[in-house]
This record gives sequence, C-alpha cells and structure tokens, in this order.
Amino acid sequence: MKQVKLTKAQVSISQEDEKYLVPVFITTNYDKFLLMESNRLIKPGKVSKLKEAIERKDMRNENEIKVRLSKDNKTLIVLEGQHRFRTCYDMGLPIFYRFSIMESKDVGLFASTQDKWTLHDSLRYYCVEGFHDYKILAGFQKQYKYPISTLINVLSGRNDKTMLDEFRKGEFEVTQGLEFVHELLSKIQEFKPFNDKVYRSRTFLKVYMDLMTHPEFEHERMLQKVEQVPMKFVFCTRVNDYLRMIEDVYNWKNRNPIKLY
Repeated sequence: MKQVKLTKAQVSISQEDEKYLVPVFITTNYDKFLLMESNRLIKPGKVSKLKEAIERKDMRNENEIKVRLSKDNKTLIVLEGQHRFRTCYDMGLPIFYRFSIMESKDVGLFASTQDKWTLHDSLRYYCVEGFHDYKILAGFQKQYKYPISTLINVLSGRNDKTMLDEFRKGEFEVTQGLEFVHELLSKIQEFKPFNDKVYRSRTFLKVYMDLMTHPEFEHERMLQKVEQVPMKFVFCTRVNDYLRMIEDVYNWKNRNPIKLY
C-alpha cells in the first residue's frame, strides 16, 4: 500500500480550526469538584477495573472528564466521568478535565446515546431531576417490585421498539389511569402463590390488562378457578397461548363458558 506523506501545511491547525478546540485542564485539587446527585451511583467494581487499566497504561489524557461551573462559579460539577474522577481520587492522580456546554438536565439524554446506563440509572436520574412521570413509575416499582421495562409498558400502554430508547431520553409519559394500573397489579399479585413465573410474566400482564375490560370476564371467578385447578395455571411464552390457558382454567366446570381466544 502506498504511503501518503502529509506536508506541514496539511497537518497544521488553522485559526478557523482553533475556534473549536476545547482546552484540557489538569489539577489535583479534588475539593473543587462536585458529583451530581442524579448521576449514576459509583460502582466499586468499575473503579477497580479503571485502576487496573491505568496501571497497565495510563491514558487519562485521552479521556478527560466533562464539567461545568456551578451557578456561584466556585465549584466544578462533574457531568460525565464520575468513575474516572473517583479512580484518580483514590490513586492520588491528577484529574484531566474540560468544560462542556451540557447542563445537568442534558446528562440523561447524552447518556442514552452511549449505551452505558441501565434503565435503573435513567429512572434514578430523571426522578432526582424532578420528572413527574418517572417518579410515578418509581412508586409503582417500589410497591409491586416489577421490572422497570414491564412498568414502562403498562404505564405508557406501549410495547414498541422505541419505548425504552425514549425512556432513556427523558420522554416517558404515563398515559394509563393510575387507579386502573393499581387495580391491575393488585389483582395480578393474587396469582403469585400459584405460579410465580406466570405472575412475573410481562406477556401474562399484557393479556390480563386486556381481559380486565372484557365484558364477560370476572377476576374473582378466575382466581377461584385457579385455586381449584392450579395445575392448569401454567407459564406460556405467547399471547395466544396465555389466552388458551386462561380460557381453559376459567371455563373449568363452568355452565356458561366464555370465549377468549
């Protein structure tokens, strides 16, 4: 392969380019930094891995942390890179940092493009930042212990591919009535003693959510039938299979069977 040799003119930085260069600063004054409360919690395991990586090859200058000034201009708020900050602090190493145009409210949106934050990280961030719908979801998760992804589905009434991406970007909205969701989850909990795997199934939850508006379906009767024939109340993977199972249990010794599937 022919090598291309760049001339001095080609590699020099023009005055126009210099407008977009962001200076990097170095300090060991750790007290001037403040970690955001709404950012991810520090994970000791990740800090340990960063320490090992630095010991193998120190590349802190290639991955500086991002900060902005506090309103009183006295503190540097760490927007991105709190694990790197903690690692340098523990090891007594200088902090490489640069100023960012991001504000605190932008951190969650930026993190959603990095594929690093878990749904729990995003939920905690937006709750601390005061997003009302996220606080509602957090309350449901604390009470009912369902996975965040399941509650996103139930509270938004959606189950599409963009649902989780929008959640990470701060665009989650509660569209279902809260009383209805409380009623649904409370009723679902009554099945837990019979089959914990069914109880935790997102597909079962979706099916039962639709059945609650069925004119002929009665929850009390379904619960009674499950108590009578618990061996028929089994885990399924598909919506249609759950409908068949529920129909079979519901209609057991029922003089007036209903059609669900």
